[in-house]
Amino acid sequence: MRTQRLSAGPKADGPMRIAAHLGIADPDAPLLAATAGSVDPVAQIYCAAGLGFAGITDNGLKTRAPEVQRRMGAALRSHGMEMGSFTHNVQGMEPSFFWGAPVADMEMAMSESLAAAERMGGGCINAILLDCGGPQGDQVARASENLAAAARLAGERGVALAVEAVSRARVSLALVERVADVAAVARAAGVGLILDSCHCHCVGEDMAAAIVAHADILSAVQMADMPDRVQPGAGVIDFAPIIAALRTIGWRGLVEAELMPKMPGIKEEAEAVAALRALG
Repeated sequence: MRTQRLSAGPKADGPMRIAAHLGIADPDAPLLAATAGSVDPVAQIYCAAGLGFAGITDNGLKTRAPEVQRRMGAALRSHGMEMGSFTHNVQGMEPSFFWGAPVADMEMAMSESLAAAERMGGGCINAILLDCGGPQGDQVARASENLAAAARLAGERGVALAVEAVSRARVSLALVERVADVAAVARAAGVGLILDSCHCHCVGEDMAAAIVAHADILSAVQMADMPDRVQPGAGVIDFAPIIAALRTIGWRGLVEAELMPKMPGIKEEAEAVAALRALG
């Protein structure tokens, strides 16, 4: 039986390529925990493939052992799936990385993220701008310089680097939270931009307009309804304009489902997957 592909919008325009997450804030809480019957990342990838997901995203990728990362990369390749974004600075794993602070050795600072992406066979390193306490203007200027240096290293390894626009409501140390300000840093540094419906909602941003305005640097799109990062339709966000904007710019990258069902369980996960299929 042919697997139904997850789609968002008319088939004539081609299906949106949805990515399942292997953990948003907790690597032991993936999107398909009950359905896969295991939180093992390789089991999650196999499960996601069977459900028609085009890729995965994994904020906790760097917490996983190198051999696990290699097995994950092999599993993705065997199913023709793509690695999406993962965070450079994993909470609890290492001291917070402040892009707006001096970086003595950028190659060392980026080494683990670059190695993880190479083991996965791709992916986009998600850089989040955090406030280290100095004057904001100075930090923003330094962040642009640091990101440019990091981008050169990533480019040499064939790895993508992007900065995410996050809200202070969700990330209290966010240096800047307006999409335009984050995009300005990304453009100055020559890196991509990540947009998340959760953070756009918290800041009061029009995500559809931001998608169109910054289509040239858009590297990743993350979806979750609010409040509580639930599946589309279970909150208050209108996703129709967002999907329409992605159609307008001809988006063919991954749409990362950074959400959890309102309640745990196989039935609830199935409903979340159905909600993703029904987008648009």
